[in-house]
Amino acid sequence: MGEPYSDRRYDQKDFDASSSDLFSESSSSRERDHTPAEYSGSEEADSRRFNHGRAPSYPTDKGGRRDALGILLRLAEALEMDEGGVGVGDAGGAPDSYYGGYEDEKMRQYDPDLLNSFDSNPKRHLNYAARYSRSESLVDEEDAMLSHEAQPWNADLEGGHDPFWDSEDAPPAGVVGTGEQGEVKRFKRQTRINWSGCTVMFAYFGVLCFYLYIRVSKTLDLGQYFWYGIIVLIVEIMGASTTLLYGVNLLLHPVYHPVPRDESGKPMVALAYHVRVLVPCYKESLEILARTCSAALEAVLPEGCTRSVYLCDDGGDSTKRKWVQSKAAEKGCCIYYVSGRKRSPGEMNGKSANLNHCLKMLYPGDRAVPPNELVCIFDADQVANKDFYTKTLPLFDAGDDVGMVLSPQAFYNLNQRADIFNHSNIHFWEYAQHGYDAIGFISCTGTNFLIRANAFKQAGWSPEYTLTEDYMLGMVLKQQKWHCRYVEEYLAVGEAPEQVRNCFQQRSRWCKGHFQIVLSRRYSPMTIRGLSPFMRIMYCSGVWSYVVGAITTPLFIIIPLLTIWAGIFPIVISWWAALALTIYYIAQSLVLNYSKKWWHPEALWFANISNMILWFTYVKGAWRALTGKFGAGITFKTTIKGAGRLLDSVLGDLWMPGACFVLSLVSLIYGIRELIHGATVVTTLTISVVWIVYSMIPPYLLIHYTWIGRGTTLQFMCRVAFVLSFATSIAAMLLLWAVYPKDYDFGASTKVGLDFYESQMVGTLPPGLSNDVSYRGDAFTYETGEALLGKGFGDVTGGWCTGDQVGCVKMTQPTAVVTAFLAWSLLAFPAGYNSGGNTAQAQEAVRWGATYLMKLWRPDTAPGVPAGAVNIIYQVGSWSLESQYWGIYEGLDATSMPRPAYNVSTADGASDLAGDMAAAFAASALVLRESDPAFAAQLTTAAVTLYQAAAQVQGSYTAGFTYSCTSFFAKNLIGVERNQTAAQLCPAPQDYEGGSALVAYNSTSFYDDLLWSSAWLWQLTGEQGYYDNGVNVYYSLHLDKEDDLDAQLITDWDNLFWASNVLLANLTSSKLPSEAGSFHQATQSFLKQWVCGAGGTVKYTNKGRAFNPHAPTIGDSLNTAFISAVYASIPSPQIGTALQFRLNCWSRSQVRYVLGDAGRSLVSGWGKKAPTHVQDKEAACPSIGTLSKTAAVCGVQSLNSTAPNPRTLPGGVVTLAQFTDQLIDDRTLNSSRVGIMNNVGLPTTSAGLNQASGTWEQCLQGYGQFTKNRICSGSW
Repeated sequence: MGEPYSDRRYDQKDFDASSSDLFSESSSSRERDHTPAEYSGSEEADSRRFNHGRAPSYPTDKGGRRDALGILLRLAEALEMDEGGVGVGDAGGAPDSYYGGYEDEKMRQYDPDLLNSFDSNPKRHLNYAARYSRSESLVDEEDAMLSHEAQPWNADLEGGHDPFWDSEDAPPAGVVGTGEQGEVKRFKRQTRINWSGCTVMFAYFGVLCFYLYIRVSKTLDLGQYFWYGIIVLIVEIMGASTTLLYGVNLLLHPVYHPVPRDESGKPMVALAYHVRVLVPCYKESLEILARTCSAALEAVLPEGCTRSVYLCDDGGDSTKRKWVQSKAAEKGCCIYYVSGRKRSPGEMNGKSANLNHCLKMLYPGDRAVPPNELVCIFDADQVANKDFYTKTLPLFDAGDDVGMVLSPQAFYNLNQRADIFNHSNIHFWEYAQHGYDAIGFISCTGTNFLIRANAFKQAGWSPEYTLTEDYMLGMVLKQQKWHCRYVEEYLAVGEAPEQVRNCFQQRSRWCKGHFQIVLSRRYSPMTIRGLSPFMRIMYCSGVWSYVVGAITTPLFIIIPLLTIWAGIFPIVISWWAALALTIYYIAQSLVLNYSKKWWHPEALWFANISNMILWFTYVKGAWRALTGKFGAGITFKTTIKGAGRLLDSVLGDLWMPGACFVLSLVSLIYGIRELIHGATVVTTLTISVVWIVYSMIPPYLLIHYTWIGRGTTLQFMCRVAFVLSFATSIAAMLLLWAVYPKDYDFGASTKVGLDFYESQMVGTLPPGLSNDVSYRGDAFTYETGEALLGKGFGDVTGGWCTGDQVGCVKMTQPTAVVTAFLAWSLLAFPAGYNSGGNTAQAQEAVRWGATYLMKLWRPDTAPGVPAGAVNIIYQVGSWSLESQYWGIYEGLDATSMPRPAYNVSTADGASDLAGDMAAAFAASALVLRESDPAFAAQLTTAAVTLYQAAAQVQGSYTAGFTYSCTSFFAKNLIGVERNQTAAQLCPAPQDYEGGSALVAYNSTSFYDDLLWSSAWLWQLTGEQGYYDNGVNVYYSLHLDKEDDLDAQLITDWDNLFWASNVLLANLTSSKLPSEAGSFHQATQSFLKQWVCGAGGTVKYTNKGRAFNPHAPTIGDSLNTAFISAVYASIPSPQIGTALQFRLNCWSRSQVRYVLGDAGRSLVSGWGKKAPTHVQDKEAACPSIGTLSKTAAVCGVQSLNSTAPNPRTLPGGVVTLAQFTDQLIDDRTLNSSRVGIMNNVGLPTTSAGLNQASGTWEQCLQGYGQFTKNRICSGSW
């Protein structure tokens, strides 16, 4: 059969050299003998390669730039050329000639000298038919209307009989046996496995299954946008189905047997075939038709075969008739002119009707047609090679049931390096048709094929009831059990449409024709009889590809735009998503770019470009088919002429690609701007920016093709775009791995936060502590003795080092608030603790704190003190001594490190201290009442006693102390609480009671503490008096006397008003719904200022940390995140699900920031780039072997060392009290401090998030240009 067609290339110069004289009417036989290489019969033909390169369509200067006259020529062409005519940019394009309407109008007259004056115009020689003026063509008008009929096939045979049969023994229609005694020789299709194709396809199928599993199980948790994810997944599955259908063609190779040859090497055939070549035409130029007909006449036939050529002219052009007559006279026979067909009203397919007009004259009546009668169809512009017949006819000998032989199409005017409309269609000709031949699928392509006349007749000739007669013909042949063979060589060369209008109309017609058939009740492959299920699927695959292209491409364009402008993304980006998408992209690329030649991937890439350019054409075609009575209403549409045609071309074809390009460009600019300025959601935005670059490539190439040029510059830009498209695809995959949101384990972060409290324990440590704090041992066990402590306090061991700036000084008020917060989180988030396996550890932390606090109060029995007053130790340890020591605490004693205790009496006013302790006892009792009812009872009693003492004499326990003007806290107190300047009230520096740390822990209010404790006592006891006489009273007093502090939006050991509102919102929602409104309103107002920055107090860093200058530490932000999560968990109609989701998202964002979204972990012992220089003495000092030894050897040199801490402190949240995302990991800086109050928001909020519904990926949805902060959009 010769070399594979993919090895054949042709030089354009061969066409240029022959075009002017080879097919002219005056060419002599001798002149035709001097044909170029492609018409030679030598073996040279097998090595020819098609050269798709060509010169620009219009005159250019040396730099390739079109001049003004070239532009005018393009305009002239658009104004003068109708769809079936000939123009400068499209010399007929025979496949399109029947689809512009059948109006009976003559050639439009224009000045040919305008075109002929440019020698550089490569298509000047194709236009001489247009030189006939209207007046000249009218001379023979009456003659042109006469009917010119073809004689029947057997007219020249003696008696009208064919030597194959006796006239009395005519076989039935259909397959005719040519063997001995008329037996039928059956075609036996042979194939071999394509191992490389099978490997690629089965790998793709396995990867597809894995990908779909991941997509369904890991990427659809999109919350309210679940529907969006499902739509995109369905469309992805649709796209995968087309890949599978295409991949079927890669599984098998057809087996070809050598063609028998005679001694001289010429191919032999079993039958004396008579080939009847039909060339349908309407208004194509004579020059084009002359080339086609002459080539069909000149091509070499196998020995014993004959031919007849019929020019089937639906235009009734006398000029063409005369040329045929002249040619027939010159040749002596073999070429005929057929015309005079009467058009039927509402005719669907003029080409088929024209062909059938001739075929029914050739094969009249019901008489059987012998098997040696073959029909060959060439479109008007298809020029056959010299060896066309010798390469195709022998394939009919493979069996009497071989009904068709196909060959691919090539185009001389095609620049394959700039083939944005995919005219070369390498996917189809060199891969799909190759596979079709192996599986027996008949895909007729309308031209360059031969068909047995008896098969053609049995099929009812060329289908006239559809726009795509070739598609239907192939299906009918398959239905009737005929076989098809495919010649894998380019054996004819035509001309591809170049005008954008023609390209779009051609593809629109193909699309509508496929829909027309599939939606037909009578002809649909799903209902027609005689097809196997597999073949039904294959014949539906064409229309399915149009459906998929019409849906997937616009969705592909829309997805990144929706991400940028609306902030929604269709999948959850995670590690699993990155893995699945990466391997799926690789697997699909291997299938779609499966290549036999190294240069094919670029040609195959143009198929994707073409689909992305033509998607709107497919949409319109599908819509018209679906709305036109399932395809029955589709007819030809007359092309608009003149200026209206130009306007229609620009607006009708380019407005959608142009709009997509402009919108994508604007979105790209905005997306890049957002990334530069620090986007809220970096992950999806980054991917979308790259995605947009990819999706802009096809519309840009179309714009370049239409308005800039089609020559060298387009070829260069196509090469750039080819590289860029693969680069952006790879970049998108890499970005998935680089920026996908890390999935934090909130159960684990809860535990590491609780581990921190174990690391801060002092006293006799309990058994069962975490292994992460195994370096710790008993410390300060000597904090005992009445003589040491006095006032009835015999033992104050235990508790936690307060940390932060006071080191291991134990401050009572922060300890009480921390204990209450831990207990509150256990009550609010039991499932969050249980699912993480952290309940027991959290309960032990509460027990440890409550046990220590129980040691810190005693009844005050001093003379003159009111009954019920109590003494409270507010501090254990000297800040003066602590600040001078840098070492571990194990092994210290009362001599090396005295531990004084500092106390106050509620008789002097300690409502804040006593109230906070009462709240801690009440919350702890609620947590421990089931696991340890005896201890819970003690806590309840203590809570009631301390609350009463706090309310007895109301005041702040720090009110009796004075502070230096150098103290920030003093200035804050003076300037805010007393509304006076610091200069007016600055006292002289004091000694702060010999080591007291109240300058650092100065209480600025106490009504909020009483409010806090009364709410907890109400929850603990259920007694309404705590609400009526406690909550109501202290809430009003706080607003009256302390409300200035509320504007600072602080929640910590000193400011509990906002936490009290959240607690009361929960309690009143279930106990007193009528009273709940005010607490909900206050809470939502507070949270909105934090979450949305309303009021301007809270600002956000570039990476999302909420920063309050009045409470600048990370711990303050986490405390707010905690009460936000608590509020979101309240089952109340005043908190809708949308608000709950928003608040959980915000809490999630703050915890994620600390765990790693800041660009590094801000928690020691956790995550990537965790702090290793935290200001913790136990972690910073090297191990000295024996805990009984002092740590004096550690010294200040350990503090100043740049080396990481020898021990890893688990779960320590650094304070980082600056408006920045950058942590300087330096032990000597305040930003590296850790402390129990700074840390409590980590385990408590993490537990809440571990219980809350929703995911971070759901939270990311909605951050776009129109919804920059979806959490804050809408009403609260």
